[in-house]
This record gives sequence, structure tokens and C-alpha cells, in this order.
Amino acid sequence: MRALVVRAPGLERETVQAFKKVDLDAEVVCPVELVSLDRPKISAGLLSEYDAVAFTSPRTVEFLSEEEVKELRRSDVDIAAVGPRTREALERAGLRVDVMPTEYTTGKLAEELRQYGAVLALRSRRRTEDLRRTLESYGVKAEELEMYDLKPKRVEVNPRKFDVVCFLSAFTARCFLENVDPTEIPEPVVSIGPVTTKELRRAGLKVVEAEEHTVEAVAKTALRVIEA
Repeated sequence: MRALVVRAPGLERETVQAFKKVDLDAEVVCPVELVSLDRPKISAGLLSEYDAVAFTSPRTVEFLSEEEVKELRRSDVDIAAVGPRTREALERAGLRVDVMPTEYTTGKLAEELRQYGAVLALRSRRRTEDLRRTLESYGVKAEELEMYDLKPKRVEVNPRKFDVVCFLSAFTARCFLENVDPTEIPEPVVSIGPVTTKELRRAGLKVVEAEEHTVEAVAKTALRVIEA
């Protein structure tokens, strides 16, 4: 049984392994590429303005310089991760994670961060707005620093060759659908979370959303879709 997994680059091997655990052969396609952005450096002076720094993707960690990692280690700010993959990336960089929600969405992360007075979120330019808006609704000073961008790129793939197609983010779903006729995609498709689900339904696709917002949960959901 074969699954096509649409996601941003960087965790292809881990994605294939997660699907292999449920006996699915996964092919990963990345309809975007990561592009570094010019931005202010994360310095002691910048960090002194915040109580916590939030990471919403493991890829964000990859765009930190060695000096920026050292500044984060030396600072008194708490570090927040949106989920286990991001936490693992931070821990590999030698950073301790103080906050992580039990449900891995930026909205739930914001709820966990409502106790802080000021939060700096390190984000993609293609981010959703729910983290900042939710924090501001709690009266938290919330600012976002754009670390990288996602640039669409063309992919050549025939989704009809797969038993199920899975989508791990809204923006990569949108870019993929610009390359592929939605009527050629086997339905229902599998979504990692509510924002991605909304994007897919906008394209007229039937969607089954994973109960947890993790790659492992997407793999299990994909298996159930195939066996249904």
C-alpha cells in the first residue's frame, strides 16, 4: 500500500519511517523550497525584551546561527515548542524546552503561553495568524520574527498511483494543488490539522483529519482510510 505525503522539505526520512511503522510505503513530495530571510539577529538585547521565545516548526531551528543558539542558552527566557518534532530539534541544538502543549497546534501553544507578559515567536513568512492573535487576546505582547520563507516549486507526480494522499501543511497543500488537478487525487485525503483541512476543502476535496497533529497520527489515519 502506497501513500503520497505532501510536505515542506527537511524531514523526509522521518516521514517515511513513520509511515513504515504502519506498513505503508510513503513517497514524500515537496512542492516548496526553504529560503533564508534577512532579519535582525537574535541577541541578548533582543531577548531581554521577552519572557519566552516560541518555535512553531523544527525547520526554524535550522535557521539559527551558532551564536544565536548560544544567546538563547545564556538568556533567562523560557523556550516553547509547538510539538514533539520541534522539541527534538531544539534539544538537539542544546536548548531546553520549557513549554509544549498537549495538542500540537499554534492555537493551543498560545494558550500555554498566556501566562507570559511578552512572547517572541520565530516563524515562517507563510505563517498563520492564530498564534499572535490568540496571545494578544490574552493581553500578551506578541511579536513575530520571520526566519525563512517557503518558495513554491513545480513537482511532477501522478497521485493516481497512490492509495492515499496526505498533506502536512496548508501552504504546501496549496502549492501542490497548483500543480495537480484535484480531480486526479484519490479521496478522501488525509490532513494533519484544521488549517490544512480548510485549505483542502476549499479545493473541493473530501478530507479525513488526523486526531493528533503529528506525522505519526497522519500515518495511522492514512492506513484507516485505505482499509475503509
